[in-house]
Amino acid sequence: MFAQALQMGTGAARLAGVRAGRVATGLTLFNLFATFSRLLSLFYMPLIAALADRALDRRAPQEFEATVRIIILAATVGAVIGGLALPTAARLLERGIYSFERRGSVLGAMSRLFVPQTAVSAIGEFRFPTLSWSYSPSALPKAFLVWNVIVMGFWVTGPLSAYYAGVLLHSSMATAISLSGLINGVATVTLTLIVDPTAALITDQTAAGKRPIGDLKAMLVYLVVTTVIGTLLSQLLLDPAAAVIAHVARFLSRAATQI
Repeated sequence: MFAQALQMGTGAARLAGVRAGRVATGLTLFNLFATFSRLLSLFYMPLIAALADRALDRRAPQEFEATVRIIILAATVGAVIGGLALPTAARLLERGIYSFERRGSVLGAMSRLFVPQTAVSAIGEFRFPTLSWSYSPSALPKAFLVWNVIVMGFWVTGPLSAYYAGVLLHSSMATAISLSGLINGVATVTLTLIVDPTAALITDQTAAGKRPIGDLKAMLVYLVVTTVIGTLLSQLLLDPAAAVIAHVARFLSRAATQI
């Protein structure tokens, strides 16, 4: 849940960069959020692996499937929380950009949060999200939003379906886990070729004055919406993805016995 919420903060970094007129610095903060989100995998992936080992020992694949679906639901909740926090995060990051410029250090800027006066001031930046009919998707590429649904569906499902396939196969668990890229690969290629470049283009056009800032805000709103839909889609993709991984793992295991 926290990993997905942090991932949504990347959008706030784009908005903060445009507001402050510091797109490149905003990109740095974008990468910072993405890095923190991925670092959390160092904590939760070993826990998921331990749950898979327990299910394997107990011959309880249905129990593990139920656990995986709860984990996917947590990702959906995290996307919603991250989306609701976007206005506040954008304001805080805008202040962070100015602080970074004064100090020349990301760590120095972040350390200011531990100063009581700054922390109280930061709390005062809290804003409830407001929905506006002006946030229309009409100015956004529709394929870009559709592909984001697909990206998130496969991204969330990938590693979880690999563990699930491993629990189903018993003897080929390591092979199945190593095949998570079969599913994640779809998300990685689509994210790199379509979603990220389009989001970057809209951000740059807004910063250059070629688009109103409302287009950027609309993009962030609909990225949140499509991310939530994508995590829900991953519930449907779990079984088919695990079946594909299990089929390939069986093929590789049979091939290995013939070598």
